[in-house]
Amino acid sequence: MASIRERRRRDGSRAFAVLWRDPDTGRQTSLTYDDERDATVAKQLIEAAGGYAAEAARIADAVRHRGPSVDDVISEHIELLTSVGADTRAHYRQQLASHISPVLGSYAVKSITYRHVANWVRTMSERGYAPKTIANVHGLFSAAMSTAVRLGYREDNPCAGVELPKSQATHDDMTVLTRDEFALLLSKVAGYYQPLVLLLVATGLRWGEATALTVADFDLRSTPATVRVTKAWKRDENRHWFVGPPKTRRARRTVSLPDDLLPILKGVVAEKSPGDLVFPNTIGNQLSSSRFWTQTWTPALDAAMNPLHPDGSPDPNAPRLTKRPRVHDLRHTHASWMIAAGVDLFILQRRLGHESITTTTETYAHLLPDQQASAAAAAGRALEGLVTPPSTPGDAR
Repeated sequence: MASIRERRRRDGSRAFAVLWRDPDTGRQTSLTYDDERDATVAKQLIEAAGGYAAEAARIADAVRHRGPSVDDVISEHIELLTSVGADTRAHYRQQLASHISPVLGSYAVKSITYRHVANWVRTMSERGYAPKTIANVHGLFSAAMSTAVRLGYREDNPCAGVELPKSQATHDDMTVLTRDEFALLLSKVAGYYQPLVLLLVATGLRWGEATALTVADFDLRSTPATVRVTKAWKRDENRHWFVGPPKTRRARRTVSLPDDLLPILKGVVAEKSPGDLVFPNTIGNQLSSSRFWTQTWTPALDAAMNPLHPDGSPDPNAPRLTKRPRVHDLRHTHASWMIAAGVDLFILQRRLGHESITTTTETYAHLLPDQQASAAAAAGRALEGLVTPPSTPGDAR
């Protein structure tokens, strides 16, 4: 859309004009630079902004007085964060390198406009990135631009108001198991790991929290027995595992345990020292989620979904699982069971360690049985007298 034309001045020096047509007026517009690199950057910015002359002056000034680049500002923003760990910081740097730097990273931060961000978001969507991924990366970009405003690098946040793609999925993000479905799946899990699976569904703990528990975290003599969550597995900037604080402030919590689980837990912690992991791998070290998934969870799912006779042939009459839950769905299953039993959402928030009740409500409100029954009853009253039962073949005689 835009082009660069080199010109010779009377004094022999070179100038580089960026030429394009404004889409509103159709008139040719130009910006002139002494440096070819500045002209190239301006050309890219003007094309990304759609060629609108209203933004040309800002782009021209930003290129001539470059200031920090987008890469510089987002990197500075990441370093200034005070409430995240090394693993999160490393994750943000990876997002910057993978999704932002290749497209907008070299541009002066003051030259970025709403159109640049909107076009960048649209391009990611066209390339097939999931809406959640786009939202996460846009969130980093937007937070960094807010930091840029605070530091005086620009006057506004160009990410504000950019609409993000919505998920087109036609299925639920969570899979909730009934009691019978869970029992079937549990029966296919290797016996060594069944206590961990039972704890996950009985408490709603996150994987990283449950597998970081030590014997000292349990109080199996109190009434009710409890487990104290104060830590979780984390990654450092080099992606190495270490035990650190849990996900949020609210994630530090005490969770009560059902009586039926106590004999199993007492058997697990017997002969262990207070600092020993309660749910390690078979050699006593950290239990890897990926290894558990491939070597334990997936085989259990396959066995539950495709039951076999003792001779190895398919057994069409045996009960079978028709869902394929993730390990994390045990947390959702726990929440579903609690809600069905009438547990208040505020209590569930504390039990799950959600930072905000909004998270609990938005995730699980659709499972509230009383609200569902009330809504169905209200709809029934609205339809009263309007619905005629269908006739049956016998009515015609």
